[in-house]
Amino acid sequence: MYYETFCAKSFFIFLKSMLHNIWIAKDTGECLFHKKYGSIGHDENLITSFLSAIEIFAQNVDEGCDFLQTKNYKFIYATAKQTVIVVCTDCDDEDTAVREDLKHIQEEFHNRFNKDLTDWNGRVEHFSLMDDFVDKRLRKYTTPAVNLSNTKLELNPSTVSGDFKKTYSQQQKKLISLLKYKGAATLNDIVKLMKLTETDAQRAAKELLTNDVIRQIPIS
Repeated sequence: MYYETFCAKSFFIFLKSMLHNIWIAKDTGECLFHKKYGSIGHDENLITSFLSAIEIFAQNVDEGCDFLQTKNYKFIYATAKQTVIVVCTDCDDEDTAVREDLKHIQEEFHNRFNKDLTDWNGRVEHFSLMDDFVDKRLRKYTTPAVNLSNTKLELNPSTVSGDFKKTYSQQQKKLISLLKYKGAATLNDIVKLMKLTETDAQRAAKELLTNDVIRQIPIS
């Protein structure tokens, strides 16, 4: 989900900001809400008009727009009856988790403002009340650089008591099982004990860290 650099001896994973912007637009193109996390900064209404037009075109020829990709960026869509929500990420990032959070943002937005959308008067100030909710969902995708060479991984206490019926990859399941058994382990332990490749171990750890399923602790 983030760009990564791997050093086989010291196990470095660098999680760079993959998330740049989120726009919530009226289906007619007007920007209702915008939050900037990364490097893209342009006129919100100009961008949402363009992104909404792409969605309208895609609906006319297919079932709508899933994502739009440029050389460096990916624009991920979540559409509803009266809104188009788009986030901008780095083009090579995995977007499954982002899409899940977009669904929650879309549901919350419509729960709060369904009447306002139906009888919209052109004002957007009150939509800023979504700021905290959006930030809570998306802030994790702007995690600063993380160095795993001097830490162990363990299950996040807030997830230990919960169920693990959520869909995980085979690599993630192996990592979770090991941490449930050992309590904590280095990335090197995970590679050796679970017979994972270094790349698979990195990817599994990275995604679980991003989603707060596991956390880092110092090596004592």
